Amino acid sequence: MSQLGQRNSFYRPPGAGARNLSERIALIFNPTAGGGSAERTRASLEEATDRAFANWSLRASEGPGHASVLAAEAVDQGFDIVAAVGGDGTCHEVVNGLAPGGRPRRRRVIFTTIPMGTGSDLSRSLELGGRLQRSLWLAATGITLPTDLGRLTWEGADGPRTRVFANSAGFGANGDVVARANASSKRLGGRGTYMLAALQVSMRQPAHDVALRWTEDGEERSWEGRVMAVFVANGSHCGGGMRMAPVGCMHDGLLDVVVLPPLGGTQQLRHLRRLYDGRAHEVPGAFRIRTQRLEARTRRNHRLAVELDGELPGVLPAAFEAVPRALHMRGGWQLNPIAAAQPDQTTS
Repeated sequence: MSQLGQRNSFYRPPGAGARNLSERIALIFNPTAGGGSAERTRASLEEATDRAFANWSLRASEGPGHASVLAAEAVDQGFDIVAAVGGDGTCHEVVNGLAPGGRPRRRRVIFTTIPMGTGSDLSRSLELGGRLQRSLWLAATGITLPTDLGRLTWEGADGPRTRVFANSAGFGANGDVVARANASSKRLGGRGTYMLAALQVSMRQPAHDVALRWTEDGEERSWEGRVMAVFVANGSHCGGGMRMAPVGCMHDGLLDVVVLPPLGGTQQLRHLRRLYDGRAHEVPGAFRIRTQRLEARTRRNHRLAVELDGELPGVLPAAFEAVPRALHMRGGWQLNPIAAAQPDQTTS
């Protein structure tokens, strides 16, 4: 039986070998991902996909927003699995094509990703690894779970606007880091590109006056102050490998928020490792929130960019909320991800 209480659809008749014969997969391929390196791997991708799936189709995106269109078309054409082949920006577009506003176009369509981008943090949150063969093997055989999405609502020029995010969001220095990383050559790879961008931004010692409101443990709470960055996590990783939500879970209906205070340049360097080893909340002056909904605004009413999955579509003031069990995702979870995210408990 599968994790969804249904018989596993990945059925192998005798002699079929390690090939998924029963599910159709559409690969939404971004040839410009990874600074253009994805295009150079197209032949290898097609060969590996043909070994993993009997029924597959590769569709290349042609510009910003096109991956969302291709994903929606794949759902309408009845594909069982839609895979984003690229980085977190490609995943962001595909997920918004599959579940605009957090409502899936078809309930049983499955999302997964084949990481080929600069950051590829969603693949870390889904425990897919970074190798082509492993990612395709898990796309064909991995565990499928109903998974939360995050949703951002903000005021656009023509009225309220909404986007969903699969993995992470944030504001403050996050937006500057993303803009620098996206504009770079990306020759340093994912972690190197984002770390260099973070160091460059930190030299400016950014600080923003913000006001936050949320509900936690049934209590309405609020906070106002100066921040360097605020991370809003659905998954566990962001920023090219930063482990911002080590106890985060994509199946608990909550967002994990980490608020980082302004720090001097020396302090930022001293505590940089904590962003990668899961101890960001231990940075002096930082704190963590777990909530279903977070409202954020700037205290001086200026429009501060919001980052979603490595993209910059929105601005503050805005509301972030978890959308429970919004989209089926296929991952490499070897243990129950809900139990793994809970603090250790001892029963007597």
